[in-house]
Amino acid sequence: MARSAPSGVEPEPVRELVVLQGRVQGVGLRERVLQVARGYDVAGTVRNVRAGDAVEIDVEGEQSGIDAFVADLTANLPSFAVLEAVRREPAAPRGATGFRRIETL
Repeated sequence: MARSAPSGVEPEPVRELVVLQGRVQGVGLRERVLQVARGYDVAGTVRNVRAGDAVEIDVEGEQSGIDAFVADLTANLPSFAVLEAVRREPAAPRGATGFRRIETL
């Protein structure tokens, strides 16, 4: 059973690297990521992966916020996007603030 933080104590932030694969570049996905992120208490970056078939999202916040952000994003992709796979990997939190687009990896 998952343990929750004691009342009045903020949960520890977590960080995930989320990779969306498929037809996800050149379809407005990075802008959609920025739009969706504004609705959640998450911070991080989004960028294209040079291979051409993936977008990487480095996201930080409470686990429930990250889960909701990813669910909302994948349910509301730009119309020309075709999502073939979602990979989520945990990473060490870095204290990110804001959400921004960065250069291609």
